Amino acid sequence: MNLFKNKTLWDLLLIVSLLFVLAACAPEREEVGQTSQNSGEGDSEEKESEEAEKPEQLKVWMNDEEEAIAAAEEMFAAYKEETGIEVVYEKVPMPDQLQKLSLAGPTGDGPDLFFQPQDRLGDVVAQGLAVPMEYTDEDLSGFSDVAIDAFTYESEIYGAPVTIDTYFIYYNKSLVDAPPETIEEVYDLAKELTDASKDQFGFLISPEFYYLYSFMNSYGGYVFGEENGVYDPSDIGLNNDGSIKGLQEFKKFIDEGLIPKSLTVDVIDGLFTEGKVGMVVSGPWNIPIYQEALGDDLATAPLPKINGKTAPSFVGVKSWLVSSYSEHPKWAMDLAKFMTNSENSQLNYDSTGEMPPRPEILKQIDDPIYEGYTKQIPNGTPMPNIPEMSIVWDIDDAIELIVNGGDVEEVLNDVVSNIKQKIDMSAQ
Repeated sequence: MNLFKNKTLWDLLLIVSLLFVLAACAPEREEVGQTSQNSGEGDSEEKESEEAEKPEQLKVWMNDEEEAIAAAEEMFAAYKEETGIEVVYEKVPMPDQLQKLSLAGPTGDGPDLFFQPQDRLGDVVAQGLAVPMEYTDEDLSGFSDVAIDAFTYESEIYGAPVTIDTYFIYYNKSLVDAPPETIEEVYDLAKELTDASKDQFGFLISPEFYYLYSFMNSYGGYVFGEENGVYDPSDIGLNNDGSIKGLQEFKKFIDEGLIPKSLTVDVIDGLFTEGKVGMVVSGPWNIPIYQEALGDDLATAPLPKINGKTAPSFVGVKSWLVSSYSEHPKWAMDLAKFMTNSENSQLNYDSTGEMPPRPEILKQIDDPIYEGYTKQIPNGTPMPNIPEMSIVWDIDDAIELIVNGGDVEEVLNDVVSNIKQKIDMSAQ
C-alpha cells in the first residue's frame, strides 16, 4: 500500500511538472475581450510583420507588346517609388506562359504575376497555377461586372482585369464612303476593290476561329451548350449545321480570291496601314497604330449583319494573375491591384488603345473612332472560361484546312471528333 501511494504521488508530481513546462512553451494568446481593446496594437504589429516580409523584388511575365510594356515600365517605376519594391519583367508570349510556368514555377524561376485571357482561366485553375485574389467590395466596385465574372471560377475571383475587348470593322474613308451593312454588301465591295496582283483588297479578316466565330454563330453554331451560366463540355456545336454554313459563307471570299489563303493579322495590319485595304476586322488594340498611319481617313463601325442578323463577336477579358508559386503572394496581389487601379488603367488605355474594364473611364471616351467598338460590344459573346476551352482552339486546325481547299463539313467533323476525344481523355 505504501509503495502504491508513493508511486501515485510521484506520478502526480511528474504531471504537474509537465504542465508547467507546457505552459512555459505555449505561445501567448490574448484573452477574450482583449482583441477589441488592443486591435490597434495588433494591426500595427501585423503591418510591421508585413513590412518585414516585403520583398526587394517582384517578377512579372509580360506579353510581347511594345505599347503595353512601355506603360508597365511607368507603373513599375511608380510602384518602386511608393513601396521600395523593384519590379522586373520578362517577355513571355501569352500562349507560352502556362506551360513555361508549370516548369519554371516549382524551381523558383517563375514570375509573381503573369498575364492571361479569360478562356484559359479554367486551365489555369485546373493546373493549380494561380491563387484567388482578395478584393474588398470597394475594390470590385471600380470594375465592370462582366470583367469580374469573366475571371470568376467556382465562386473565386482569380484576376485583376486589365482590358476588355472585342473586334469590329475599321475602314479607310478614302476607299470606302460608308461601311456595308450586310455581309452580302461586303462581298460586293470586296469584288469591286480587290486586285490581288497589287496586294489591294476590299475586305480582310484573319482566318482564325476567334474572328470567324461571327460567321459560325450567326447561322447557329456555338462552342458549348450552356444553361444558367453553366457550360456543358459534352455539347459542342462547332460542327453543327450552323457552323458548317457559316464557314461555307466565309469560304466564298477565299474561293473567289478576295481573301488570300496565307493571311495573318500581321499581313492585314501591314496592308491596311499602307492604305491598300478598304475594310478590316480587328480590335481596339490597333486604334493607335491605324490612326497614326491613316489619320482622318480612319473610321470604325460594328460588324456587318450576317444571315440577316446582328453579327456577334467574342468578348475577351485579359487579367493579371498571381502565381501559386510566388513567395510573396500578398505583395503580388498588391502590385496587380496597383497596375489596374483607375490611374494606371487610364495610362494603359492611353498607351495601347485597349479598353479598360472600368466604367468611369469608358464613359469619358467620346472619340468617334471608338464608335465601332461601343456599338459592337453589346453584341458580344463572352468566351467560355472552363478548362475544356483550351482544347477548343484546335478548331483553328480545321479552319486552316478549309482555307486550303478542305471540305467544310468533313473537316469540321474530323476536328470536333478529335476535340471531343481530348476532352474525354482530360476528364479521366
